[in-house]
Amino acid sequence: MPKLYEKLSVISEALGESFFKDKVDPIILDNLKLGSEIRPYQKETFGRFIYYLNDYQARPKGVPSQLLFHMATGSGKTLIMAGIIIYLYKKGYRNFLFFVNSTNIIEKTLDNFLNPSSPKYLFADVVSIAGKQIRIKEVANFQSANQDDINIVFNTIQGLHSNLNTPKENSVTYDDFEDKKIVLISDEAHHLNVETRKGNKLTKEELFESISWESTVNRIFLSNQDNLLLDFTATADLSNPDISVKYENKILIDYPLSQYRLDGYSKEVKLLQTDLEPFERALQAVILNQYRLKVFGKNKLLIKPVILFKSKTIA
Repeated sequence: MPKLYEKLSVISEALGESFFKDKVDPIILDNLKLGSEIRPYQKETFGRFIYYLNDYQARPKGVPSQLLFHMATGSGKTLIMAGIIIYLYKKGYRNFLFFVNSTNIIEKTLDNFLNPSSPKYLFADVVSIAGKQIRIKEVANFQSANQDDINIVFNTIQGLHSNLNTPKENSVTYDDFEDKKIVLISDEAHHLNVETRKGNKLTKEELFESISWESTVNRIFLSNQDNLLLDFTATADLSNPDISVKYENKILIDYPLSQYRLDGYSKEVKLLQTDLEPFERALQAVILNQYRLKVFGKNKLLIKPVILFKSKTIA
């Protein structure tokens, strides 16, 4: 059965490659710092999102909507978030919950969304919607938030679970979600798939972890039929049958590193392959790395080559 992004691609092929790009609301471009410079695949993503919300006939009715933006690292996922926040404000949304697995990413995102003096800031100097200047504010909860503002709660997945299940003064609680429609923005969303990925093979520790993260988010998400859960990641394990089924009708766009490279946006990647065992493979990488260090030194370049070892499993 075709996935959502495949169905949208068929529509684009039938109606012209500019079909979705032409649907981008000018309010997005006008309120992003680099709005006039956004790339074609970013326009395509905005257009698909707007089409899905307003015109896609197969969108499930009467239930909250979840979408996955499966996009290569470096392709501008945070810019897409910023543009969507602007558009959803126009659609009546005021409250946004941003959560991620790492506090480091939160710090970077605070600069992206809230710090106009940062070179990484994504919004225009003045955000204006329907002739009215709009403030973008970090809030601790939504209970007393000004509904004329864009209100964003930033938290880690773990912190969100802790705050919701052991409430503290001024922190977000389940009461925040009872009578408000919320946009949940999950960055590095593959971390939320512990329960889905393991299926029925969870250990007691993994079961507790899955309840702490995925189930907590789902409880918020399902609290209002107008809620949106927007997942962003470059590394969804779509080869896992359980995850593939979970996202079958939710992947809005699939823009992998291979396409990002073909479009000329990434640095050139040289791929070397070997069928050696892991230890010998690692040793080969170390030797190559030291060779590169010697080459840099010979050419009087103060460069330290770096190795990243990555495994699919913690063990």
